[in-house]
Amino acid sequence: MKKTILALSLAAIVVGGGAAALIGRPSSAAQKSAPAPSITVNLVSPQSASFARVIAATGTVTARDELVIGADASGVRLLEVLVDVGDSVRKGQLLARGEDSQLLTQLAQQVAAVKQAQAEYALAQSNLERAERMQGFFSPETVQTKRTAEATAAAKVELAIAQRDELQIKIAHTRVVAPSNGVVSRKSATVGAVVQQGTELFRVIKDGELEWRAELPSHSLVRVQSGEQARITLDSGGAVEGAVRMVSPTIDTATRNGLVYVALPKSAALKAGAHARGEILLGSSQALALPESSVLARDGYPFVFTVGADNVAHLTRIETGARQGGQVEVSAGLPADARVVAAGAGFVKDGDLVRIAPVIAAVNGGKS
Repeated sequence: MKKTILALSLAAIVVGGGAAALIGRPSSAAQKSAPAPSITVNLVSPQSASFARVIAATGTVTARDELVIGADASGVRLLEVLVDVGDSVRKGQLLARGEDSQLLTQLAQQVAAVKQAQAEYALAQSNLERAERMQGFFSPETVQTKRTAEATAAAKVELAIAQRDELQIKIAHTRVVAPSNGVVSRKSATVGAVVQQGTELFRVIKDGELEWRAELPSHSLVRVQSGEQARITLDSGGAVEGAVRMVSPTIDTATRNGLVYVALPKSAALKAGAHARGEILLGSSQALALPESSVLARDGYPFVFTVGADNVAHLTRIETGARQGGQVEVSAGLPADARVVAAGAGFVKDGDLVRIAPVIAAVNGGKS
């Protein structure tokens, strides 16, 4: 019996010692240390923001209406040219004058011929009236002769007046006048030149009105409507506001672009023929936005780092739209409740365990 009790006691000691050894030895999983966060980051969530919708474009500044003023007379020598390029002119203002002395002499002769014809007509009328009063004294043939003479004299008056008016028109053609208010944009008239009918002498920008003809591809052209605002950038860094006057109904078959005609204010510091860039404003709309500092460019595509509940950063591709005021529109690829690494995203790697800073960044720069 004593031997049995001794044996059991020894066995219990051995088992207890083994158990104690097993309990005191750490497991292989416990032996490995937990990974430490690689970097501390601030997080931001997409916020709703209002973005102005614009279409960037380039185009040429041109005259809205450029009037070509030519010579109406043929073989007339110019005696005076009274305006130059850049001069403002009024409707009816004399721009140039041609030689008209010979025509004036002919006009004086024709005015005298009109007076003579009118005198002969008055005499014929008097003779006819007297013959009609004294029909018993004059034969019917004589009365008819007087009546024919009166009609012939009336026709001579009309012919003389028509010839006088024709000479007055020819004299008017030696004078080149402005057909409308405007600004002289080109001058080819020179003193002493003999001009022919139809020869271009001046070009005038009607009322001084300029417009920006912006070129847009067909898919952008259909989004533009008359009356929408446009902003044209000046070389000085400023901008000029204008309004869409008309959208071209056709597309150029060579460039596949169409024109948008934007009316410019008269005070605009732009010259006809200048190439200008600008944008057409299509209003605004609400969209999700992130700070520009949180968006990375990789291989030409935009990415952000999103952080899940396990605080692991994941590189996520998104689609972006407009940019304004330090914000980027997120058009696709990101839910509204996503947690995105804000500043310092360039130091984070895909799969990194990150530590979240106690202050959460916001798009508007506030705290949450």
